[in-house]
This record gives sequence, structure tokens and C-alpha cells, in this order.
Amino acid sequence: MSLPSLPKFAEELRNKPIDSFISRLLEMPPESNVSKIIGMLKEGGAYEVFLPEGSRCGIISARDVLKTANVEATKPSALMSYAPVLSREASVGLAARLMADYRIRAVPVTDGRRIVGQINSVSLLQELRGKIDRDLRISSITTKNPITVEAGASVAKAKDIMARKRIDHLPVMSNGHVTGIITSIDIVSRIPPQERVGSRSMKPEIRRSFDFAVRDAMDPTPLTCAPEIEAKQALDKMLDGGKTYILVTQWDELQGIATYRDFMTLLAEPEPEPEVPMFMVGLPEDPFEAEATKTKFKRTINQLHRSFPDILEARSVVKAKFSRPGKERGRYEVTVHIRTSKDTYTYSEGGWELPAIYDAITDRLKRLLTQKQKRRKRERERTEYI
Repeated sequence: MSLPSLPKFAEELRNKPIDSFISRLLEMPPESNVSKIIGMLKEGGAYEVFLPEGSRCGIISARDVLKTANVEATKPSALMSYAPVLSREASVGLAARLMADYRIRAVPVTDGRRIVGQINSVSLLQELRGKIDRDLRISSITTKNPITVEAGASVAKAKDIMARKRIDHLPVMSNGHVTGIITSIDIVSRIPPQERVGSRSMKPEIRRSFDFAVRDAMDPTPLTCAPEIEAKQALDKMLDGGKTYILVTQWDELQGIATYRDFMTLLAEPEPEPEVPMFMVGLPEDPFEAEATKTKFKRTINQLHRSFPDILEARSVVKAKFSRPGKERGRYEVTVHIRTSKDTYTYSEGGWELPAIYDAITDRLKRLLTQKQKRRKRERERTEYI
């Protein structure tokens, strides 16, 4: 189903401002350690914690926590990404688009000076409830052939799969049939509480190994549905059961999985297609950062193209230098090449955050292109005068 084919009342929801959906931010100071962040995730039954810094906001999710092998030594800055921040006037469709693209379940909201709250996927899906076309089947929006894990595999393996593939749900299989599910939250909940960190009664190597079987940590009664069920009914089952997923099965055989992200995609505003060809090299390995970088570059070039329609092509090369794993993030060097009908422009910028780098490049390229256009105009006028 294409996005514009949503029923009218769902389309109206997409266009609503997010102001009425803002809720309290689950936040911690930027100097908090990872153990405290894990404790807050458990205590709040949350998926992500935010670390506001003025008008900016860091985010660490349960999936990010899975990347660390040493809770004591890892700094939050090594796990944190900067979340996109919305204004109170932003639309529900934009919030849904950001959550789907960045694979997060909440987006911080600012009043222009500071972070004032968040908009989360649960509140939006509750509003979407009953507004999905009855003809849409759950099989139309599921991820087919999802990544799975065997019941006898270690939790350490499940943790590694989730961290590498940037996913939060692993259906558990036994003899080719679904026997349960394990999530990133399930694994994070098994990390020892802060008071046990450094305990002499348990070696860190053992605590961190997760060498027990997935069957001992999974939910043995996963939420399931048949492929022909209506998507709206599947969403009802997820919300009523407090689940972030639903497995699509046929006679215990796994057909697919649908998560919050699939339903948020239905609600998301359409992403505009690039107006000019764009090429990127050296994207960050972290899919979260890679998606943020692609989105930022696309919007940067589209913005430039509206002011300078003779742009024919744009290329970006990202180089990153990181320090040791678990320590502070490294520095980025970005070079952008803009080819127009008359010339090629190149500009490089360095810094610690890719969005800020692209903002600086946009400003510099605007000035550069404007100067070039003014110079050409003066040369044309001189030629015409002569």
C-alpha cells in the first residue's frame, strides 16, 4: 500500500502537529555512566534514554547497549548517537518518518532553546489504531525471512547478531519451527545491576559472556498471527499485549515479522526523491549514523538545488578517525564535490558531528555558488556592454 492511499482520517493524523502528543523525556545527564543508563532502562521499562545537551540530544537505546562487552570501561559517548530533534510545530508524519528511518521509538522535541519532551511511537500507534484500511493484510508490511536464532544457541550469539544487524527482535527456532522470541530488552535486563559491577563474587568475564542458551532467556509464548489477518487487527494485538512485534506464522512456520517500525512507516510522510544524482563514500558503519548522514546530505543538496538549479551531480566522501573502542568518538573529515553545468566546486570540512559538518558545508557552498553566479553575471553584463 502506498502512503497516499491511507484513509482520510489517517492522512489527517499524519498532518497533525506533534504538540498534543509530547510526553516526558526519560533523560540522564551526559556524564552518566553506562551502568546507570542500563539501570534506568530497566527501572523505566524503556527502550531508550536521552542525554540532552542544550538544544541537542544524545540517545542510547537498548540495542546500543548490546554493543559493549565491558560495561565498566565503556563511556556513554562511545554508544551514543545524536538524535534528530523536532520542533513542537513539526507534523506527526515527519516524526513517524524519523522514527522509521533512524530505527528509534521516540524523538526528542525542542522549543527552540531546550529539549522539552519527546514524541514516542506508542502514542502515535495508539492514535493510528482503527485508522488502517481494512484491505491491508499484515503480510503486506512484514519483513519476510527475518533473521532468526536457534534455541540452543548462546545468548552471547543472539546479542552479537542484534548488535551487528541493528535489530531488536530475534525469533527463536527449534527443528524449523518457531519456539519463542528474544529481544534486546530481554538481554539488557540480564546485565547485572550497578551494585554488582566489580563484585569479586563473579568474574567480569563470566558476567559478560552470556554463555547460557537462548531458550533460557526467550519468551516461549511469542505474539503470533496468520498471514491473512488484517494489519489493523495485528496492531490491536500488539498494543493490547504490550508487544513491540508480531510474528506472522503458518502452522508454526515463520513467514515474517512486523514491528513498530513497519506500522510507523505507514504513518510516515513520503520521503522526497533526490532532485539530482547523489553519491556517498565512506558512510559510518553504524546504520543509525549512516542513515542520519544520508538523510542530511540529501536534504543539503536538495536545499542547494532549489537555489542553484544548474547543479547536475553531488558527491560526498566521509573519512573517520576513531580512537580505541569504548573510548570517545573520533573526528570526521568530509569532502563534498558539486558539479554544475559550468564548473565543479569542492569544499572540505572537519568536526566531531556529521550533521554539524554538513550544515557548515551547506553555508559555505551557498556563499561560494552565490559569489560565482554574481561574478558570471558581472562578466555577462560587461560583455554585453562592450
